[in-house]
Amino acid sequence: MIDVDAPVEPLTVDENGVLPAPDTFDDTGWWRDGPEPGERGPAVIAGHLDSYRGPAVFYHLRDLKRGDTIFVDRADGTEAVFATERIERHGKDDFPTDAVYGETPDSQLRLITCGGKFDKRHRTYLDNVIVYAVRIG
Repeated sequence: MIDVDAPVEPLTVDENGVLPAPDTFDDTGWWRDGPEPGERGPAVIAGHLDSYRGPAVFYHLRDLKRGDTIFVDRADGTEAVFATERIERHGKDDFPTDAVYGETPDSQLRLITCGGKFDKRHRTYLDNVIVYAVRIG
């Protein structure tokens, strides 16, 4: 368990097809053009790994293990419950777009943050950490 309790703001993919990170380091962002968590398909939530001040909302995302439970409060007051299936790390230039955003036969969740080596010159991480989870409740 990583004990994240954070607001979720709606996010839109930019002109390059990239889902931007939330505006603050303590919030998460949901891909508004995709399904809401709990609906059929892959709901995508992104959050920052860290900031110049230290750890951010998804700093411990990489610590999730297969079977760990993820609870998402929905706008309608219900809760969608997911179980972690796997965690992957991919270079930003090799992002698995179809696996993250592609259709699924059931309700799934993707949690995304940065990871890997930090490029000091460009002030960005070179990889993305992606948690894949499936709805269990």
